[in-house]
Amino acid sequence: MRYLLLLMFFLINLTAFTQVKPDFFPEDINPEAIGVRCFCKPGIRNKSRSRGITFEYGFIGDGVFEPENDTLTRPYSSFNRIEQLELNVKVPLVNREKIKVLLGYKHYRETFRFEEVGVDYSDAFQELANRKLKSNSFSVIISKPINETSYFATRFRYTTNGDYEGLIKFENKYSIYKFIGLYGFKPNDDIEWGFGLSVASGFRGKTALPFFLYNRNFNEKWGIESVLPGFVHARYNINQRSILLGGFEYSSQSYRLDATETSFGLLDYAFNHSEMLISIRWERQIAEWFWSTIKFGYQLNFSSDFESKSVITPAFNVEPTNNWFIKIGIFLAPPDSVLK
Repeated sequence: MRYLLLLMFFLINLTAFTQVKPDFFPEDINPEAIGVRCFCKPGIRNKSRSRGITFEYGFIGDGVFEPENDTLTRPYSSFNRIEQLELNVKVPLVNREKIKVLLGYKHYRETFRFEEVGVDYSDAFQELANRKLKSNSFSVIISKPINETSYFATRFRYTTNGDYEGLIKFENKYSIYKFIGLYGFKPNDDIEWGFGLSVASGFRGKTALPFFLYNRNFNEKWGIESVLPGFVHARYNINQRSILLGGFEYSSQSYRLDATETSFGLLDYAFNHSEMLISIRWERQIAEWFWSTIKFGYQLNFSSDFESKSVITPAFNVEPTNNWFIKIGIFLAPPDSVLK
């Protein structure tokens, strides 16, 4: 516990002095991306709820894309808000004692509501202003107990990310392939730990991230849930129908921006933004299978990268200003009797 708190203190102070993304964070990771959470044996008692179907809406306040190296001309591009919408579905395909298999689908979108498009790189910012950024993911999650105290879990995921027209577009230029393997140990119902590897390949290249899982109950009320380096959350169980979590998490998203016609030719970008979230989340049961959630906090933004994907496209980085955020939603969580 002491070491986790020291790590959290270090990361928060790191973001206070710079918005440059730490080298030990690869692209395109978030708590869900490196955590295997499902209708299966992994997980300690009193933990935050496993989710079958989730619908969430998020809102981030206004901000400005400031220059990273004083290379932009005022006025800078700015936005009134960023809206986020997520639908996440997991359904059990096989639910046996010796193996469990789930199929998953996730639709996620972000919309930048611009207040002003600045002079520099106006074509790239105009693309963000005019289009919705979309992500569609399809996954298979497999969990298999090894013995009474250990298990193995994997997830295979195909994602298509971009500002394409329509709901989804299956093209290689938008594709990201991800694999997660986790070996976990659960000596009792109050402690769980494990280690694994997350590998991704897509339009921004290849990445590999080792990670460490650590979940523990300290008593009937307090516990910790973490997957390092992705997130660390302290948990307080108010009662059986209400859970409070607080801590930090790292998040990153990448999108392929469709080529934009300009007087110089076609511009083609891969856009990535990454951030550290310091937040509090409340989960509340409203019916036997249904829970509500509200999450709010402060978002510390690292630099946003506009990576060139063609010879005439100028690459550049900007730093969005930090701001408060809120996310509300509802999710379906099966009762404990169903999970056993």
